[in-house]
Amino acid sequence: MSERPEETAPTGALAAKDRLLLFALLGVLVLAVALVGSNVAANHAPKPHGLPLALVGTPAVVGAEAESLGHAAPGAYEIHAYTSLAGARVAILHRVVYGALRPAPTPLLLVASAASPAVSALLQASFTAAAQAEGKSLVVRDVVPLPSSDSRGATTFSMLISLLVIGIIGSAVIYLLGRHRSPPVRLVATFVLAVSAGLVATLLTNVIVGAFHGHFLAVWGVATLFVLAVGLSISAFLMLVGIGGIGIGALMFLVIGNPASGGSSAPYLLPGFWRALSQFLPPGDAMTAMRDVVYFHGHGMTQALLVLGIYAILGATVVFTAQILRARARPAAASG
Repeated sequence: MSERPEETAPTGALAAKDRLLLFALLGVLVLAVALVGSNVAANHAPKPHGLPLALVGTPAVVGAEAESLGHAAPGAYEIHAYTSLAGARVAILHRVVYGALRPAPTPLLLVASAASPAVSALLQASFTAAAQAEGKSLVVRDVVPLPSSDSRGATTFSMLISLLVIGIIGSAVIYLLGRHRSPPVRLVATFVLAVSAGLVATLLTNVIVGAFHGHFLAVWGVATLFVLAVGLSISAFLMLVGIGGIGIGALMFLVIGNPASGGSSAPYLLPGFWRALSQFLPPGDAMTAMRDVVYFHGHGMTQALLVLGIYAILGATVVFTAQILRARARPAAASG
């Protein structure tokens, strides 16, 4: 009995499957360039750009310190003047500023590491050096510290990057495996996915792991709204351009939006391009809203929730509008 000869690829040219494999690998490399390039460019050299900072003291003291900071680091700080530490502390708690410096009589710095450990460390390093240069010692008080179980503040970022991936993959699965269903049905499926993913994430984070203490419903709400903003936006892209909508969503929300979120630092420490987009893309707004909910009793989260809601509403509106227009076009095409 003769052996069956092994199949060999045609010589002189790549087989169709080989070309497909080559293009797929090239696509993966392009994705690697985009992801690595965007993340590294956004986070490799953090420094303040218009960082809201409170200065405490008399108008003369505040004016002199503001002028000194302007000369030492032009454009680094957006100065807010306060006459008392109590007022500056309230401003930190209400997310108006990231920190407060009282230059005299004894240098005192108020920070909130829960708002951003990177900003807190930067302010401490900068003003400690300045005080030492004058032969003084800086006193630092953390008015909203991170819990000891999350001293680097990584929990929020870890939770939201996971939900971002779920939103992208979930939208793709609903579209690819639910094509036999109408767009409104797929929207309902996206809504159910968002509520369920938000609940699972909150149960794991708040209850099982115990990373966040309290605020269960608020954390669930922000998580759900974030997945809805991502999922419904990608659903709109899918309705408009087909399967390529997944790539558009991944580019906007994962390649650009995730580094621009400021999750590993803060929006005010990002370079210009990512800083400008930070609070106009869902990942950045979800990061802001989640930090505000967990550590600042919801202060400062209004704009973030508004942006997330706009993405979700616009996404659903585009899907319904496209469905209506297509339904009207079918009879016209048939009669023509």
